[in-house]
Amino acid sequence: MQPKLVTSMKYEIYCDESCVDALFNKNACAYVVIGGIWIPAECRQQIKEEIKQIREKYGKLGEMKWNKVSPATSDMYKELIDLFFGMYQIRYRAICIKANEVDHETYNQGSGELGFYKFYFQLIHHWLVPGNEYSIFIDHKINANPHRVSTMEKALRMTSPAIVRQAQALPSEQSVLIQFADVLTGLVAASFNKNLKGTKLELAQRVEHYLGHPISSTGLFEQKFNLFDINLRKGW
Repeated sequence: MQPKLVTSMKYEIYCDESCVDALFNKNACAYVVIGGIWIPAECRQQIKEEIKQIREKYGKLGEMKWNKVSPATSDMYKELIDLFFGMYQIRYRAICIKANEVDHETYNQGSGELGFYKFYFQLIHHWLVPGNEYSIFIDHKINANPHRVSTMEKALRMTSPAIVRQAQALPSEQSVLIQFADVLTGLVAASFNKNLKGTKLELAQRVEHYLGHPISSTGLFEQKFNLFDINLRKGW
């Protein structure tokens, strides 16, 4: 009998961040959050179509963002949360960083920008499965060092047994899935920073209903909605 061939799965990761100013100004807020959604590449079009139908239903075709959540858009964002928890193919992971514990001088050559991409690396690296293939798309930022994304891509390739096909920065308006990551990441950041009220509080409560517990740090092996509250006091 011939051995069964095991083929790798192809995944795509779409990322965004919230409250990143606190990496440069620790008084901005308590937590910085970087998060991303993981999807099988073969499901991309189906997921985008589901999102499109929800947006068309409410006549909200502009860019989706956590900062645009309001009473007028409440029902649409609630349906997006329902979509996330209703599709097993979509997973979410975020790294939650206490701003006052970040030491750029010791660990990042004095650069908050370098620290930011090190945290991005931590977000992605621990969820790469050996043998699987990954394409990574992150929200575009103007960096002092224009090679930050390509350097992170090389680091992921060198340290992971997974296949990292690419890491690419895209303007969020060009990717509805980066926009989706923005919404979830903004929600997590607002929860960790205790900055929820009105419609945004209702959305957080909807997430907590699905989770069955408050939005808080989870174990590494939580697969659907994984939140990593990194302990920087132990070093990097």
